[in-house]
Amino acid sequence: MTDNPLNKILLIEDDHKLGLKIKRFLEQHKYEVEWLNGGSLLGVDAKVNAFDVILCDIDLPDMSGFDICNQWRDKFNGVFIFITAFTDSECQIEGLEMGADDFIVKPFVPDVLLARIKAATRKLGKVSEESDEETPINLPGLSIIPAQLQVKVSDTLLTLTQQEFKILYLFARNFNYKVTREVISKIVMNREYDGFDRSVDVYVSKLRKKFNAITGNPYQINTLWGKGYVLKNLEADS
Repeated sequence: MTDNPLNKILLIEDDHKLGLKIKRFLEQHKYEVEWLNGGSLLGVDAKVNAFDVILCDIDLPDMSGFDICNQWRDKFNGVFIFITAFTDSECQIEGLEMGADDFIVKPFVPDVLLARIKAATRKLGKVSEESDEETPINLPGLSIIPAQLQVKVSDTLLTLTQQEFKILYLFARNFNYKVTREVISKIVMNREYDGFDRSVDVYVSKLRKKFNAITGNPYQINTLWGKGYVLKNLEADS
């Protein structure tokens, strides 16, 4: 349909006029849109990761958008955007803290909605899926040399298993960007993530215990609930 691989959108909006307007507008811009005009997730829950973006109203008749986000945040690896008439900051903070990528207040200009979707999916698409890269990575205070399986953090050599090394290398290649469980499973383990396999979480947990515990380490591997993981520089963010 389009050269943009992140083009499948689930729209959850009970306002028929607005939902139809959004659906038609996005389809004109080469997105595939499935529209639920209520809060019922019947028939969608099992295939949620078939979508790249979820646009979700908050005030729905059957359940709130917050309930939907909470229900899906541990298994949905795409972009979750709230679209709502609520304007108070507490509501927006609650939505973002529970794992949403953006919060768009109604009424909005369709072109602004499109720009926000593109901005969010650009970040999602930043993750590099090259698995055979041998280029050393040198960040301030962090050195990774694939040829020697060597990791040096703040002048400390870190001993890792091969799987842990591959995961850390993937995080460093995508520094400051989200890396999903699907990507880790595909690149590091050579298999598709089925939504139930917890081996990715086990490997990352073991890596994080070793990596985050290093004295003077300016970096930290953080969990993004329902999304994946990200390598951050704590000193740069402070």
